[in-house]
Amino acid sequence: MTTQPARAPQRQFGRLAASYRDSKTHARGGSLVSAAAFLSPRRYGVAVDVGAGPGFSAFAVAGQCGRVIATDVTPEMLEQARSLRTERGAPGTELALAAAESLPFCDGSVDLIVCRTAAHHFLNVDAWLAESARILAPDGELILIDTVSPDDPEAAAWMHEIEVWRDPSHARNLPADEWVEAARRAGLRVVESGLSRVDLEYPDWTERAGMAEDEAARLGRALAGAPPSAREAFGIAPEESGAVRFFWPILAMKAVKPQAAPAPQPETEQGGTQ
Repeated sequence: MTTQPARAPQRQFGRLAASYRDSKTHARGGSLVSAAAFLSPRRYGVAVDVGAGPGFSAFAVAGQCGRVIATDVTPEMLEQARSLRTERGAPGTELALAAAESLPFCDGSVDLIVCRTAAHHFLNVDAWLAESARILAPDGELILIDTVSPDDPEAAAWMHEIEVWRDPSHARNLPADEWVEAARRAGLRVVESGLSRVDLEYPDWTERAGMAEDEAARLGRALAGAPPSAREAFGIAPEESGAVRFFWPILAMKAVKPQAAPAPQPETEQGGTQ
């Protein structure tokens, strides 16, 4: 059997799993509140958290679901979820090592998919959305929460450069309208969406990514010296202490898999018996 090389997210997050377990941004951030707020007022049978990391989104929705499965490509992240699930009030959370683009679930077997601050690492967003549409039951729901790029091309290009510099496993921040269109291409109906933001601060942001001190300092200077378009788009505010405050835009989107259209009925001839 040939051993496949580790994917970039596995290498990056395997070594940093403990820091994400302790991250206030991930454990109690506004995006976690948004994920729970987008739930419908019903009981879900099976829920899957894709790119679960330490499992915070899985734990947040567990109380409204009969069964919750946290999936991730990184074994170390799933071990963090295993260690946290009881203290976070979701001891029955199941764990599955799986890539977003190849989910180990039967067609139409899942009622809810949650994906929070993970999709910008996915290698193929269209493949993931197609998988999501495949495993969702009719009327099943997908809740996506992720960072998105702004409309300004210069600011978007700067954001991408900074993200990859900090974290080589970053793939791409899509603009919000591209997410909506991609969901529609997958056959999902977007029923709710909204923009917010996640507040960040250097050097906490680079420390959480495990950057070397000298490289982190270079990135900090790049943040402080960002071009005007980026300073405006991301509210970049350098401080005398050397810290830099800024934010990334966040999209929260809920999409539903439509019920199958009824089969067309054969036409019948009008009139009496022949």
